[in-house]
Amino acid sequence: MQIIIITAADANYFELVRGTILSVREKPEGENVAIGFFDLGCTPEQLQWLKTKVNIIKKPDWDFDFPGRNEAPEHLKGLLVRPCLRKYFPNFDIYLWIDADAWVQDWRAINLLVAGASRRGLAIVPEVHRASLQQYGQLPQFWQWVYQQYEANFAEEVAKKLYSYPILNAGVFALRKDALHWEIWAEKLDLGLQKSGCVMTDQFALNLAVYSGELFELTEMLPAWCNWIFNGFPVWDKQRGCFVEPYLPQEAIGILHLAGRQHFDRLQLRATDGDILEISVRYQPKHKEEIQIVEELKMAEKKSELSKYNLLQPGDYVSPGFQIIIPDSYFPNMIVADPNASNWPYLRREIPHNWYADKRYPFIGFLNRDEAHILYNTALQFKGKKALEIGCWLGWSACHLALAGVELDVVDPLLEREDIRQSVIDSIQGALNASGVQTSVELIPGYSPQRVEEFSAQFNRKWSLIFIDGEHGEPGPLNDAIVCEKLAEEDAIILFHDLTAPDVAQGLDYLKQRGWQTVVYQTMQIMGAAWRGNVEPVKHQPDPNISWQLPAHLQDYSISGMPVSKELPKQKLPTLEQRNWQTIIPSSKSSLQTYTANFKNILSTVRPYTLLSESRLFSLYCLAKQICVEDLPGNFVECGTCKGGSAALIAFVIKHYSRRPRVLYAFDTFEGMPAPTEIDRHQGIPANLTGFGEGTLKASISENLDKICKLLQVRDIVVPVKGLFSQTLPKYKSAIGSIAFLHADGDWYESTMDIFNTLYDSVISNGLIQVDDYGHWEGCKQAVHDFERMKGESFSLHTIDETGVWFQKLK
Repeated sequence: MQIIIITAADANYFELVRGTILSVREKPEGENVAIGFFDLGCTPEQLQWLKTKVNIIKKPDWDFDFPGRNEAPEHLKGLLVRPCLRKYFPNFDIYLWIDADAWVQDWRAINLLVAGASRRGLAIVPEVHRASLQQYGQLPQFWQWVYQQYEANFAEEVAKKLYSYPILNAGVFALRKDALHWEIWAEKLDLGLQKSGCVMTDQFALNLAVYSGELFELTEMLPAWCNWIFNGFPVWDKQRGCFVEPYLPQEAIGILHLAGRQHFDRLQLRATDGDILEISVRYQPKHKEEIQIVEELKMAEKKSELSKYNLLQPGDYVSPGFQIIIPDSYFPNMIVADPNASNWPYLRREIPHNWYADKRYPFIGFLNRDEAHILYNTALQFKGKKALEIGCWLGWSACHLALAGVELDVVDPLLEREDIRQSVIDSIQGALNASGVQTSVELIPGYSPQRVEEFSAQFNRKWSLIFIDGEHGEPGPLNDAIVCEKLAEEDAIILFHDLTAPDVAQGLDYLKQRGWQTVVYQTMQIMGAAWRGNVEPVKHQPDPNISWQLPAHLQDYSISGMPVSKELPKQKLPTLEQRNWQTIIPSSKSSLQTYTANFKNILSTVRPYTLLSESRLFSLYCLAKQICVEDLPGNFVECGTCKGGSAALIAFVIKHYSRRPRVLYAFDTFEGMPAPTEIDRHQGIPANLTGFGEGTLKASISENLDKICKLLQVRDIVVPVKGLFSQTLPKYKSAIGSIAFLHADGDWYESTMDIFNTLYDSVISNGLIQVDDYGHWEGCKQAVHDFERMKGESFSLHTIDETGVWFQKLK
């Protein structure tokens, strides 16, 4: 019988897949077994090692056509290829797949997988066993998640039928070459990809195939130790020197699957004798020579990680004479994006350089390669000195600054979001570790210039290098420049990005008028430098293959490297205020939009219909967009809609970013505020004495919500529900179903408690909740904490402004 074990990985998962392969090769039974490998983007050094350990290396194709395929990440091929293994590795009898984050501890699991596939066709392990934490009180929530996956990928009827069936984990399985599963799995997968297409689609397609027809009887369900996933922790047997099941008879784990724990190395686990140990859950090479090779490969990777791609990609340009670094591997979501994905009127789409973005937010660009190296090479002369960055987004520019060795302070309001903050930390820390650069990076959430002034005063801080890339609309760049001039050292350079925008150029104009020397760099988005004292900006040579032009508002500036012709002023694209909607935004709602609206333009439209601050509206915009871009399942709910401005804003995000159908339920009396209670006070003043008490804020639907929704063309997305929360929320709870985003703007204690008591359990795991009046009304704040204590949970509240907060539901 000819058996092949197959796995796949890209460069980021290589360390894990190396353990997978060695866990096979270092066992007597695995020395001569055939191993196939799918290369999803490994480095030349990694492929060289792989060629010594595996028999066949293949590059997978896109075996299915589906919406959004051209934008899909390369590693998705490694999931979608699994029903097609016979195509790439013909002439084997048994195909045994092991994910890169799984490794073989005991060969009995391999034997059982092969025997099960030989006997029935498919051998696989259900994600259910006596140590699974899901079995002890978590099944309702887990079933809800399963229901959402089936519904999103297939249909509601499928979800209703299969949500309570055990999930068959597709990370480890064995299939016989003539099994009926291959074709039916591929058929179901193709169906799911047309409707949704996510990293779970292939697994749920396999489950649907097995559970919906004759394949169930042709499937061997194996015990949990054949694919032990971390929904229950194993224990360590000191005598046997292996991981075992936590309950008697404590069978040795056959295959340990780190799904959900793949980024961890060492964990605290219990031993069979009751001790608590800190132990690695990854495969540990057995042979000394292999350990040495692995360590040498790790060291070589670490030393060369930032420089091994110095041959730039087609479409990249870096000025001659610059030192080059390539920290791309620490930005795993970075892609060469389509500049047409942004509607920003000052993006120079005609420049043929690569425009980089994060695939989760493909409409917001990074500095391109040339611009990032202007930043890096400028920062090199300030190594060991203080530098400030205003506006870091996901850390691409901050990473280049940090790698130059400056002591960096970064100010950005988006750092308040835990997901963005952690993404920035992971990228910068990974790059610094690989490079060996020793420096400090301080991430400071807040708006500039106010937070910059506060931080400077608090720590008596001045900066030698400042990079301004924050607010791009007036008066933001000018205000940043005014404050930064005061806080710059005598010998200092201030850099700007996006000088294509006249509002950004106001900052450079101000410094020029104040006597600073200035220069402009011809790049895709045009950078500029202002300097004073005993420092000089870097010399830059623009790409000689481009016929560069200079916008009219920069015509009086000198250009680094070459003379340029002047360009007539560009006609500004229409904004939302001008209501020429289709110029900016397409109407299709079927998939993630390639065009997006500028928040500032939307703000000007909704402002007359809301009392929320700009900060709280921006938070709603970002959180709602995050849900949509990450494609989390569930509807959106707003409790406390008033005139409807915030509801229309959220619905606008749904329309232009949601990858699945969803609606916004907008609850309000629309007849004014209900009666407050004694606890509802502001700074000790009873609510009815503040001017915002009972009966205030009346707003008829037809004169307010309907108008703003029609203005934004989102009326079909908003479902207004009139009445008191205590009456309407229970009535509509079932219709709402799962909630991905909840905006709680109930003001009073009882209203806030009604919201949380009725809807909190419907919010999905990792769903987001924003509370509007937490810092204003004492009753609202107490309700949040009373409910928190009642649930036995601790909400990680993130401050938006003086009154608003948001948090993520963790379970």
